[in-house]
Amino acid sequence: MKYFLFLNHPKGQEVYKVSEEREKMARIHFKSVDTLETEVTIRGNIYKAIIDYTAFSNLANFDCFNCQDPCCADNPSIYEDLTRELILDNLKEYDNLTHNLEILLEIGKSPEEIIESIKNDDVMVPDENAEEEISLCTCSFKPNNNSTLCAIHSICLSKGMTAREIVEYKPMVCNLWPIDIIAEDDLSVLYITMPDDFTTGFTIEDYYGIGCINKELCESAIFRRKNPEGFSENDFKPVIVAYGDTIKYSLGEKCYEDIKNNLIAKNLVFNEEFDEREQQILKKIN
Repeated sequence: MKYFLFLNHPKGQEVYKVSEEREKMARIHFKSVDTLETEVTIRGNIYKAIIDYTAFSNLANFDCFNCQDPCCADNPSIYEDLTRELILDNLKEYDNLTHNLEILLEIGKSPEEIIESIKNDDVMVPDENAEEEISLCTCSFKPNNNSTLCAIHSICLSKGMTAREIVEYKPMVCNLWPIDIIAEDDLSVLYITMPDDFTTGFTIEDYYGIGCINKELCESAIFRRKNPEGFSENDFKPVIVAYGDTIKYSLGEKCYEDIKNNLIAKNLVFNEEFDEREQQILKKIN
């Protein structure tokens, strides 16, 4: 099995290959919980999917603006051409956010070399500078001394793009994080879930260390030491509500509706929860 969202990771199989132990745990889990079978559409490709849909009723608060956890700690994907074009068309704003061009100029790269790197290098900077002079994800930026945000997402918002357009420009793994998708080796079936108490043994992310999907952690003194603001109890919503547009435009409207309808039928979420929600993907820095 493979971690589907990391198939395009610069480090390749070292990251996306699921260990035999984790594969065994994943198969046991998906046989033991309520699932739905549907189709998902990802980057224009249609896949058969088995979804651990009750996990999408878990509470989440994707408040990146008040979080100091290093979610953008590395480069999770080789960038697609569409993203490279966005950066090249908005170089000044990109550099104002990330300072990447300034850094590369300071260490002796020419403007021409920098442009070629954005066009051709896996993560839009030379390999030897990724995670060294340019730490974290190359498209991450810090609006202050606390939180870390996405320059691609910020540029899209500044251009007034729709939620659908933002999903198209950002790497899929960044759109959907921390949703986990595990695939058969031939990609014939995708298994979709969320990290939680039951899945954290085989998901690529550890639920117990992620505040946005672990309400109990967010209320702990340890978490509050790093994140004294944000993550208020009232801001936690079911994942299907908090991430509705992201799921719809990343996995397809059919997938979104199937998860939503199954959760409503089980009384795990209620119709009124969807009426007055703010679109998470369109939130801006206050």
